[in-house]
Amino acid sequence: MDERVARLRSSQDARQLAENALRLGRLDVSAQALERAGELQAQEEGFSTPAQIAIARALYAYEEEQSRLKNRTFRANRTRQMLSRHGALQAAERMVLKRQPSTGFEVLEEADLQDLSFEAIIDRFPGEFSTDAVEAARARLKGEASPPALRTNPRRSSHRVESDDGPPMPAALDAEAQMFVSGFRAPDSWFMSGWLPRYRQTIDAIAKALSENHPEELFETLWKTADNHIANAGQGLLKYEVVDGMRADLIQVIRDIATDDSPANFAHIVDRFETWKAEGRIGFVPRLLIARAFAGVHPLRYHTTVDATSQNKAIQWLVKHTNLVKPNSNSWGELAHALVIHLDQLNIFGNNTLERNIFPWFIVDQLRTPADIQPGHTPRAPSAEASLSSTQRTIMLRHNVVQTELFAQLVKQFGADKVWTEYPTGTGGYADAIVRTADGQYLLYEIKIADTAAEVLRQAMGQLLEYGFRKGGLEPQKLFAVGEPTLDDVTKQFISRLSTDFNLDIDYLQLLVPIASVDGSTTEDDSKMLLPVRC
Repeated sequence: MDERVARLRSSQDARQLAENALRLGRLDVSAQALERAGELQAQEEGFSTPAQIAIARALYAYEEEQSRLKNRTFRANRTRQMLSRHGALQAAERMVLKRQPSTGFEVLEEADLQDLSFEAIIDRFPGEFSTDAVEAARARLKGEASPPALRTNPRRSSHRVESDDGPPMPAALDAEAQMFVSGFRAPDSWFMSGWLPRYRQTIDAIAKALSENHPEELFETLWKTADNHIANAGQGLLKYEVVDGMRADLIQVIRDIATDDSPANFAHIVDRFETWKAEGRIGFVPRLLIARAFAGVHPLRYHTTVDATSQNKAIQWLVKHTNLVKPNSNSWGELAHALVIHLDQLNIFGNNTLERNIFPWFIVDQLRTPADIQPGHTPRAPSAEASLSSTQRTIMLRHNVVQTELFAQLVKQFGADKVWTEYPTGTGGYADAIVRTADGQYLLYEIKIADTAAEVLRQAMGQLLEYGFRKGGLEPQKLFAVGEPTLDDVTKQFISRLSTDFNLDIDYLQLLVPIASVDGSTTEDDSKMLLPVRC
């Protein structure tokens, strides 16, 4: 090996040397540098043993060959996800034990790179893999069918990673976690109908720019935009004049992030900003922006809770309610990667990677306290992006109209600093409105759009009780079911009995507002009234 290649310590430096050597006609040095780049990248991504490094290099070779064939940058996202979820050795076993050869095997075989296939690696390192996997790999390399035992009784790999502390508890959702997931995935939630479609647009735009080798198109999105729908940078933005003055450097950072998605590279990028800070080029290290860039460029590997403190809150909750084993690390990159792997192991979201990535923030949002949330109301329009029927969208709009008027009436009664809408309940849902009284008690309001007061009460009751009295709930002083229909005598008697016989302090509030069309315009000029019914 050329001495210059042997001295290389980073994959980025190795690839740069390969390019320089190729330009100078030193094909031998270029080939050695590229091989060294694969080894170093594997080490940087956490692959340590010879077998693991070989598997990583097989992945890189497959991606390079597919990129050449397709004439565009190609990433084996499914394979990378398997490696992250199961570990290199077990992922290789899973692919080799399939009855049909993988696409990777066929592509590498066609390119005369069969020695880099998972099958060839298992053949070279038989002691690292199960007997079944070794037999299957050797049979495929010889062009034979799978061994009879695998054809008649296919089994999962017997390879296991042992822990000094014994096997960890399996990843699983407890009852509270199940409620959180249910609330998160409600189609009319802001997460599903508001954030998710905008987040998807940003991710698609980033992927397109990178596939066309135009990282400069992402400069504004990643470094200057406060809310790019991946995450809101808040006070984490650098001064615009500083960012503009470092345009070339920051575009190069995007390139380097795209090249290497490992937590080790996250640490390298942070170190680069630390150097710039020491040189006086920047006032602080924008860790949130760096994390957001990794989350945007590599959504398969990183989620959207890019603030380290918030991520730690989500991790602590997941440790308690889903058996997450927290890595011994303070690096956002390492913790974020571990969190994503854990969520995949829970098998909640399937292939819905973007849903998975915004779920940690839902957890953080649910754990907020009144001190964390400013009172107020943001009027909501119907969410055109949500996959809902026209009837459902009409109900959503009507609900939004009623909610806005309810907020206005409550502000008149209690003051603007005492009223919240869409308040996280701590149980996986959001209260339509709450009032915090002067003595610190809560009044809880739930709106339902229905034809009768009986139906309003029927639909609202479950949420009022859950938001109020489930573990972690608001523990309100009083409950209110809010609707537009007039209260009938039978329902009035029912509410009265709930109060007297079951000591449940509940009222029905009739709120009259103009009839709204689907586009939000009103069709009649009714006066707006809040009519509390005392039972």
